[in-house]
Amino acid sequence: MTYAVLDPAMVRRALLLRPRFLGDICLTLPALDAVRAACPQARVAYLVEEGAARLLEGDPRIDELIVTPPRPNLGEWFGVVRRLRRFEPDLALDFFCNPRTALWTALSGARVRVGYAGKGIRSSFYTRQVRPRTLSAVGFHLASVAALGWAADPTVPRLHLGEEPRAAAEAGLAKRHLPEDARLVGFHPGARWPTRRWDPARWIGLARRFLEREPNGVALVTGGVEDQELVEAIVEALPHRRAHAIVGWRIDCFVALQARCTAFVCGDTGPLHTAVAAGAPTLGLMSRNRPAMFFPYPAPHRAYYARVECSPCHRDVCEDLRCLHRLSVDGAWALLAAMLHPAAAQAVRA
Repeated sequence: MTYAVLDPAMVRRALLLRPRFLGDICLTLPALDAVRAACPQARVAYLVEEGAARLLEGDPRIDELIVTPPRPNLGEWFGVVRRLRRFEPDLALDFFCNPRTALWTALSGARVRVGYAGKGIRSSFYTRQVRPRTLSAVGFHLASVAALGWAADPTVPRLHLGEEPRAAAEAGLAKRHLPEDARLVGFHPGARWPTRRWDPARWIGLARRFLEREPNGVALVTGGVEDQELVEAIVEALPHRRAHAIVGWRIDCFVALQARCTAFVCGDTGPLHTAVAAGAPTLGLMSRNRPAMFFPYPAPHRAYYARVECSPCHRDVCEDLRCLHRLSVDGAWALLAAMLHPAAAQAVRA
């Protein structure tokens, strides 16, 4: 369906909703940029859950963060509604479209409400229903902006990091007594689902290739608190003092660490997207998901994808992990080695 162009001058306040997950929030950032470009005079609010809120704290593109618990009780649920009503949005864009966000969008009082078609009764809460015709997850969200008749050009997501998380990351690195000329590469082996977890032995093999080629190279093996055993086992298998475990860091400090890396290697999970948005040349080890959809980033970012007989499948649990097994150390190293050229870092941070 084609809608009339919404006059940006009529938008005094715009509300964006994407409560979770880390990677998905990063993928909405080009849409946030497009809204800001279309109506720079407007105040912008972003609704997000507590676990991801630090990604957006202090972001100059956002005037108000509306933070919700992941499972709000009835009082907290209506507390969010009160904050939305106080914000008084003229425009609301629901990038999640689950029952909760659809209701919040409707109750926000926004005159123009954008969400996805085909969601049953939820879609009836939106005044403009979108059917994106793109594989790219960035383009998927930008389709909501395009439904307003505004420019919606794909860009690479960018996170804005404040001085406090940057200083905390530097302090964390200083405790590890790294050489002044250390060349840092991040390796993130953990993932929630088994279809996204590369074999630890291959992570060790890839990190060794890096350390063998780069005399001043240092491998930072990262993970959440649930990954501690995995991370420490990988570090233990690498040369002493040239590999360090970074476990359980607060998300904004972790992103600041990613920004310090010459390159970052990650499976198909949230930190893959925060690394890109932090400005680190990023190698994505893509297994079940189509890179054109979930790694829609230009060079020097690179996706390593085997495209086996049964992929893409979008399954989280599977007994047949050939999609992961066919991602070899040799193949990953060929891509990472090219990314370590100084021109790669200059290109991504330009």
